[in-house]
Parts: sequence; structure tokens; C-alpha cells
Amino acid sequence: MRIPPRPNRNNSLDGDTMTPMIDVVFLLLVFFICASVGSTADKLLPAELNGNSTSSNAAVASVEPETWEQPPVQIRIEPSIAGHNPIAVFLDEQPLSGIEVLSQRLTLLSRADPLTRIILNVNDDVEVQQFILIYDLCQKLKFENVSFAVRAQN
Repeated sequence: MRIPPRPNRNNSLDGDTMTPMIDVVFLLLVFFICASVGSTADKLLPAELNGNSTSSNAAVASVEPETWEQPPVQIRIEPSIAGHNPIAVFLDEQPLSGIEVLSQRLTLLSRADPLTRIILNVNDDVEVQQFILIYDLCQKLKFENVSFAVRAQN
């Protein structure tokens, strides 16, 4: 007695038919990841809007203004040529009558904006005590950015 041969059922039960479906899903996943990486945010894209549109007013209002940075204040100290003061003080190239006037102006400036950049431009002939006095004044008024100007070496 011969036993009839069994039909080959391995085709549908061994999982070989799922492999192409997994490959397709994986390729779709890779495609969408690669496509989304190169895109930019919608809020950064320029758009031409009608003048009558209300959305154009909203778009203008949502733009943040640029921050304004105050220019640095330069204090130049030189030896006095004539007069009773040992040094000549210039605030943004305007001559001042003395350290007292400089103190008053810096006090007003420190109340308005203590983050203002102060640049001390000291002549080589000025005594150290004189410009340290002005530097200490800037520190006392709590200016956070005080620096010294130097000449570039050639």
C-alpha cells in the first residue's frame, strides 16, 4: 500500500510571504523620515498676502522686533594741557570739566542701562591713580561691561 504524497504546504505557513510586506513598510518609513528632515517650518516660509486680508495683519504682529543694542560709551582720559585738573576727560569725544561731571553723567546712564558697554581709552602719560579712580567709579555704579581700549601693534 502506497501512501499518497502530501501536498507542499510550506508555501503559506513558513512566513516567506510576510517578508516583502515588512520590506515595503520599512521602505515607507525610511522615505517619510528622509522627506521630513529636509522640510522647513511653515512659520519661516514667506507668503504673499492680499492687502485686504486680516491674516496679513496677524502675520506682521507675530514677527518679533529686532533687539536694539546701545552703542558703547567711550571715556577718553588724557593729561591736562592747561587748567587746574590733572587730567582731561572726554565722554564720547565731548570734553568734560572734570571727574565730578563725568560722575553725574555716568550715574544717570547707570540708572537707565547698567548693561551699557563702557570703553576706557587711557593715554600712556596719565598716572595710574587717575584712571583707576574712573574705573572704580564705573564699578561703583555697577556697570557690568567695562573694558580698556588698546592700540593695535604694527
